[in-house]
Amino acid sequence: MKTSKTTRIDAPAATVFLWLDDNERLKKWVPNLIEDEALVDTPDRVGSRFRQVFVENGKHMEMTGEITAFTQNERMRVNMTGKMFDLDVDYVLRALSDRETEVTQNTEIGFKGVMILFVPIMRLMALFSSQDPQAAAHEKLKSMAEAEYQAG
Repeated sequence: MKTSKTTRIDAPAATVFLWLDDNERLKKWVPNLIEDEALVDTPDRVGSRFRQVFVENGKHMEMTGEITAFTQNERMRVNMTGKMFDLDVDYVLRALSDRETEVTQNTEIGFKGVMILFVPIMRLMALFSSQDPQAAAHEKLKSMAEAEYQAG
């Protein structure tokens, strides 16, 4: 299952990128993320590994990930794996000016095991749902990056 979301943010790419690359900032805008721990750091960031813990309906879900593409202030791609699904998340930033950035998040979800049976239902629910968790996360990212930039 693939999703894509693009958001314009009134802040420079360097400020927006901090919100993608900093463990503490991530926990402030990524839904249900409560832990984000570096496991292996590499000098150029590609190959760096991390562990994240999410809470969904009171249950903890752990995922491990690896940075697969990294260009400072332009792109970060990560592959993550968990018990129920794998994620390929690609963030691409485009500076529209020295104080406006467009961020696009392309996500591919690969379900595992019994979760595969629920893919058709999940697609239908996504089509007819009034809630868009990716849009809500982008709104949080936007407001936090803009507030940090405006605060100087």
